Amino acid sequence: MRNGYIWGIVGLLLVGCSGENDTPGAVAPNPVEQQETGRQRVDIRTRAEEGLVTDAPIKAGLYMVNYSGGKPDVLMPRDNYVNNQMLTWADGTWQTATPIYWNDMETQADFYAYAPFADKVDDARSIPFQVSQDQRPDEAFAKSDLLWGTVLGQSPTSSDFELTLQHQLSRLTIVVTADTGFDDGELQASDVSVTIGGTLRSATFDVQTSALTLTEGSASDIICHCDGNLSYTAILLPQQVPFANLIQVDWKGNKYTLQNSFTLEAKKQYTLTVKLKKSKSGFDIGIEGWDIIGEDFGGTVGG
Repeated sequence: MRNGYIWGIVGLLLVGCSGENDTPGAVAPNPVEQQETGRQRVDIRTRAEEGLVTDAPIKAGLYMVNYSGGKPDVLMPRDNYVNNQMLTWADGTWQTATPIYWNDMETQADFYAYAPFADKVDDARSIPFQVSQDQRPDEAFAKSDLLWGTVLGQSPTSSDFELTLQHQLSRLTIVVTADTGFDDGELQASDVSVTIGGTLRSATFDVQTSALTLTEGSASDIICHCDGNLSYTAILLPQQVPFANLIQVDWKGNKYTLQNSFTLEAKKQYTLTVKLKKSKSGFDIGIEGWDIIGEDFGGTVGG
């Protein structure tokens, strides 16, 4: 993962290719065909911070809902003023196909943005989402990081404005350390894999409220991403994890499972230190406890 900020100003954050979710004639006037009318283009400042894997393309989506009679309107499952427009971060810039324009210079609008982008959305109020089962690849790890943000009641402006995306899930980091019986340097990250067992990994996501609804029966083991230096991370859906085989450590074919139960809360990062100790029967495992950070664990996108 890269550190620092990635800045970009685009003609509407997350605009471009009109997805399959757009119904011809659903909105009037068409926001992408107003360039010749002299109407003002929407400009939103965007930013991605540490926590996103930026070497792989990042795609995000945007919905825009105009006010009606001076009052906010409800985000519809489909047929909004802007429906699931896509923006791609690649080669150091936000790439868009077409800009989007304000309806006029008086009508306010609400904006709802999310990432990663879903190609086919039948209902913006219930988008299927799933964290990757094997999060070792950078791209699979990044696609598990559900982000969401909104700007409400934005007045039309010729200036750019900010929309911030925040992490919506939980992040669990396992730090493996060598204890009794290990020689210096014997425990290498390349020899260790860490799995988190028994968590639900599927849900539906409401773009207007950011509410998640877990899909029962979707529990499975999650293989953690290796951050280096014997640190392993998984992005998980917020949930109550029942007493089960929670942490599974594999070192050169030696396996040990730690049983525990706990609650994963949204937008929080948890760190668990696991000590490996050799014994006559193989090796033992110890636990040092949770380090719970009660704040959003990652970066922002939007200005």
